[in-house]
Amino acid sequence: MKIIVAPDSFKNSMTAKVATEHIVAGLTKARPNLDCVPLPIADGGEGTMVALMSHLGGSTHTLEVEDALGRSIKAQFGMTKDQKTAVIDMASASGIEHLKTAELDAMKTSTFGTGQLIKACLQYGPEKIFIGVGGSATNDGGVGAAMALGYQFLDGQGESIQLGNVGLKDLEKIVKPRNMSSIPPIFVLNDVGNPLLGEKGASKIFGPQKGATPENVIELENNLKHLSKIVQKKLHTNYANDWGTGGAGGLSYGLKSFFNAELDSGIDKVLEISQFEKLCQDANYVITGEGSFDTQSRNGKVPFGVASACLKWNPSCQVIVLAGKIAPDLTNLPKNIQLVKNINDEVPIDKRTLQNGSVNIQETARWLATDYLPEK
Repeated sequence: MKIIVAPDSFKNSMTAKVATEHIVAGLTKARPNLDCVPLPIADGGEGTMVALMSHLGGSTHTLEVEDALGRSIKAQFGMTKDQKTAVIDMASASGIEHLKTAELDAMKTSTFGTGQLIKACLQYGPEKIFIGVGGSATNDGGVGAAMALGYQFLDGQGESIQLGNVGLKDLEKIVKPRNMSSIPPIFVLNDVGNPLLGEKGASKIFGPQKGATPENVIELENNLKHLSKIVQKKLHTNYANDWGTGGAGGLSYGLKSFFNAELDSGIDKVLEISQFEKLCQDANYVITGEGSFDTQSRNGKVPFGVASACLKWNPSCQVIVLAGKIAPDLTNLPKNIQLVKNINDEVPIDKRTLQNGSVNIQETARWLATDYLPEK
């Protein structure tokens, strides 16, 4: 029996790599004859760099950059052995995970630190850059990142505007860097498909979880509208309503507008890089999962992406989803999802904690091997 083990990270509990290792350990300790293929997966959200580097190989580099509020923080980027590909998680620098709840302020947070990561990887001369954009604390349209890479965003008096969404209202002029040729093609790995503006845009959908009040949401939206008008006027591009440009509070929009980045579905690109199509051809099961399996999972997240890929390339392959939380109202699942299992079901109540996630998921995998999967 061939089983592909392809989970996402479990937020605040396990990386995709750790989750994969513990699922495989649980399965093979119970049934050593199982053919398990470890394949940690990501969708463009937090953990994308680690998941991609596990497939591409290479090294991780750590440096000090600014977090979303301008404070010093250690962040990372990956570089393949041949130095042809750099991999970045914007959340490593500008992620919401680095801010306390009381610090969340979508008006002030900036992607400047993400731009610093991009700038740092350029010294290795990569031929392309992958950027996962999930988990942001920002809503600045990618202007902060562009500033770090040499763009100037000026007000009516020729002064640099303030970092963060709040400064966008003063924007009147955009000055490109002198040398754009040093920046290779950028591929943005989106974990959402929302546009920059509108009812399903960055501000209205994601602003509240980044600390925005209803009044802030209106201001955030208006400031991004102003940015898009200036970009259209000065750079002659108009991507504000395009698929995925609302990713990371508009970082995806900024990277596309200022650097001609290509926006891709994160899960689709990671599945392509990991050669999932080839691996699943003769697989009997795929075990996938994420921290919370809910309605948002439908929008480009790993379990649905994996299930869809299996239906396309091997319809007879059955999918098992493991999660720390499972929404009770999640219905109409893909027909090949055979089981959705909470990783806490097989452990005592006092062990059902984030800290015990790796132990609990291994115990769940053991249960799958002994009590659920067929003998042959």
